[in-house]
Amino acid sequence: MIKGSCFHLRHIRKEDVMPMLELMNHPDAKGDFLSQELMLPGVAEKKFEDESRSKEQFETFLIIDENEKMIGRVFHFKTVPYFNSREIGYGMFVKNLHGKGIMTEAVKLLRDYLFNTMLINRLEIHMNIDNVASEKVAINCGFQKEGIARGAIFTHGKHRDIVMYALLRNEWEALS
Repeated sequence: MIKGSCFHLRHIRKEDVMPMLELMNHPDAKGDFLSQELMLPGVAEKKFEDESRSKEQFETFLIIDENEKMIGRVFHFKTVPYFNSREIGYGMFVKNLHGKGIMTEAVKLLRDYLFNTMLINRLEIHMNIDNVASEKVAINCGFQKEGIARGAIFTHGKHRDIVMYALLRNEWEALS
């Protein structure tokens, strides 16, 4: 468990998979920028089984509030095989908690955890170019804009651009 100011991060448990899937598939959790594609229960269960064996490819932490309610998730995964890096992703399940700084704090906790426990040199965050809130999270966590991947994702019936942010280990060390 990783302790935050008014929440904690913890790994998914088997009994969390279906409630988390319902939250992830809810339109409010997907918002304007994530794919509207629904994850199948079997896919979610398989991901959980795969993740519970090794964090090499993917690791998810639930954001749990003081009442033990799932309010969001942060995760990291290996993208390009030859990069010494991880990509971070995140999502808030509870719409009225947006803009309260919870996600920024959760991403900082994950960022610190990764640099403190893994021999990596780089973290990345990618988001829809119009997702200003996600961009603020990246900036507030010390990430720097590196560029735009044109037409990189397909969501809401169109190909959209992705903005890419990264943070190097030495930049993270300078933040302390």
